Amino acid sequence: MQGVFRADLLERKAKIRAYHMRLLTILAVSVIVLVCLTTYAAWRHFLSDLPKIASNEEIWTANRKSSLEMVDANGETITIRGPRYGRRVSVDALPAHVLQAFLAVEDARFFEHGGVDLWSIGRAVFENLTAGHTVQGASTITQQLVKNVYLSPEQTFKRKLQEMVLAWQIDSRLTKKQILEIYLNRIYFGQNAYGIDAAAWRFFSKHPSKLTLAEASMLAGLPKAPGRLAVDLTAAPAIERRAVVLQRMVAAGFITQATAEATMREPVALKVTPDIPEGQMGYVIDMAQKEVESVGKQVAPDRILRLTVDAKIQASAVQAVQALVGDGTGTGVTQAALIAMDRQGRILAIVGGRNYDESKYNRATMAKRQPGSSFKPFVYAAALEKGMTPDTIRVDKPISFGGWRPRNFNGGYSGAMSLSTALTRSINTIAVQLASEVGIDRLILLAQRLGIDSELPRNLSISLGAGEVTLLDMTRAYATLANDGVRVDPYLIERIDTTRGTVAFQRESKAPVQVYEPLRARQMTAMLADVVAFGTGKRARLPGGREAAGKTGTSQNFRDAWFVGYTSDIICGVWVGNDSSSPMNGVTGGTLPALIWEDFMAAAHEGKPLSPLPTLDDLKRPSPNTLAAFYESLADMFAAAGGQDVAALPALRKLPNPTAAAPAPAGNVGR
Repeated sequence: MQGVFRADLLERKAKIRAYHMRLLTILAVSVIVLVCLTTYAAWRHFLSDLPKIASNEEIWTANRKSSLEMVDANGETITIRGPRYGRRVSVDALPAHVLQAFLAVEDARFFEHGGVDLWSIGRAVFENLTAGHTVQGASTITQQLVKNVYLSPEQTFKRKLQEMVLAWQIDSRLTKKQILEIYLNRIYFGQNAYGIDAAAWRFFSKHPSKLTLAEASMLAGLPKAPGRLAVDLTAAPAIERRAVVLQRMVAAGFITQATAEATMREPVALKVTPDIPEGQMGYVIDMAQKEVESVGKQVAPDRILRLTVDAKIQASAVQAVQALVGDGTGTGVTQAALIAMDRQGRILAIVGGRNYDESKYNRATMAKRQPGSSFKPFVYAAALEKGMTPDTIRVDKPISFGGWRPRNFNGGYSGAMSLSTALTRSINTIAVQLASEVGIDRLILLAQRLGIDSELPRNLSISLGAGEVTLLDMTRAYATLANDGVRVDPYLIERIDTTRGTVAFQRESKAPVQVYEPLRARQMTAMLADVVAFGTGKRARLPGGREAAGKTGTSQNFRDAWFVGYTSDIICGVWVGNDSSSPMNGVTGGTLPALIWEDFMAAAHEGKPLSPLPTLDDLKRPSPNTLAAFYESLADMFAAAGGQDVAALPALRKLPNPTAAAPAPAGNVGR
């Protein structure tokens, strides 16, 4: 008997199935949402702040503290301020035993995993659980690189997870050789040494390619605890760590047990490279550190500054200052400054004070003092520019300008004389008269064109050096005269390299800026040469017949004394005085400053060939080309005359005048 068809039952079952499906769907969606939310929360907590690897280059430089290594013009390191970063060393340049020592102790399976060694992690977990405490780690070289470059040293699960993720990323974008090379060049070894090059030089005074097995195994053991192990490599902790490295090398099959034992018996032969004392190079170093900050673009943290300073010339400058400036006994002088440069603006030496250790204040670049008569060349340069000549006559006589009556240093007057003689004898009254004729504004503009950056007062007293300027200003302005009127801009940094061998900054050659007419600049040089040869600067005369030009300067009440001058090779300025501006005991620019200048310049020119400066007679004498043109034209006139009176020929009046002052050639003019 067939049952009765119950449509209501079928409908009820269908509703129950539909209800269950809705429950399952809701449950499934809930699980998916929960998983997504949990994943998002986990990502947000653990990986949202994961550092991004912007480029392979960044792995070399990220999170490096700023360091400045300074190298002189001859390539010798002057000092290192900050961490000691070694030069980049390729793994191809290292002996096998050096690489094997690091691989054995840090990551024996380095070439077998993908940045994270899961097998070693499992082994370490088992060993640590069995021992009941941590006895083994599992960080790979790639993970250690990540930790040193991108992450903090804190021991948390989050940091460890980020370390693993970044290690996978680095392993996928770099070759194993690249990873090992960056690791060896960035790892910290202690004693302020970063990278295997810095460590090899620091502890053994040799290039890493020359490391022995004993030395390599010692260095390979340091990164585990550099602060503790590197304190003394001859102490038991460091020696025990070296033994561990050697045993790991045996276990990895890199060396035999006999070799390891023989190496363990070797005494530790340290040859530590000490830190270079800055000493009296401190003024140079401070100035270079300030100059590097002015470089416009971002410069890498591992900087090697290649300076223009010559260490030998710098030592001569320090010696010249310290030999003649003491504690003030007798002279009343307690401080001095010196700066020297060449005609291209390269600073060769700078002494900012008598003793850097006692005072780091750089008087050569920062102190503004009255230059006295050493400012007068700018007055005469302005007079020449207005049309006067060295032979122009002016009268040394009593003068008055608005109640101001300037007098000469000796109190007397000498009557009529040429401008050249007036500058040689440093006549005050004629300098003031010239400034009045030229005009203060024109004088100030010329001084600024030549290189004076300091603000100058707008009154006639600046003709006698009443304004305040720096020694750097004065030396730069004289350098422009020495450079035939082409502006000289001093600098100390020639180039900035990185420890990786790249160039971060290269000083570019600038187009010459002619700020003063070349012939007049040479006339000024000739006049200043007479100051040294016959005038107030006689004590600055150099030995061996080397010609020099310069000017003395003494401010009111003997508070400042200057000598600024040059040869065809070097421009140098010297200032002496007291920080308190107290008067000296009759010291003038022609005494102590001139003696310091001569002492330094004589040493700085050792081995340099003699090169003459122009003289006024040279500048008046016609050039060979002018004479040739004159006589050739004269011969043509005689030939054309055919016996006529040549004086009657109109063309004769157009002949070049052989006695007219002709522009000298671009180089220095000989006597």
